[in-house]
Amino acid sequence: MPKTFAELMEQYRNPGENGIPETFADDLNETYTEELSIRDAAIKDRENKLLETQKEIELRDKEVTRLKAVNYDLMVAAPKAGEPENQETENDNAGESRGVDSLFE
Repeated sequence: MPKTFAELMEQYRNPGENGIPETFADDLNETYTEELSIRDAAIKDRENKLLETQKEIELRDKEVTRLKAVNYDLMVAAPKAGEPENQETENDNAGESRGVDSLFE
């Protein structure tokens, strides 16, 4: 029956009536190596998840920056309060009729 590293160390500290088994060193090494490999696999999994999350954050940051740029462009293109909407159009179309009537001409 496989034991944990802590159980094996307790058996070493308190061998009891039977004493320490002959295979104790091999069992200890095997258990220690197995527990380390499980820990290393868990660490690797967390690192991979962290990298994926960082990539997602980078993509979101790029999208936020893109949206800010688009929003700024829209704000700059919008007419300012108190200014005519488009002065060039008014001068170019001074002789032409405007509004709904211009649709029927």
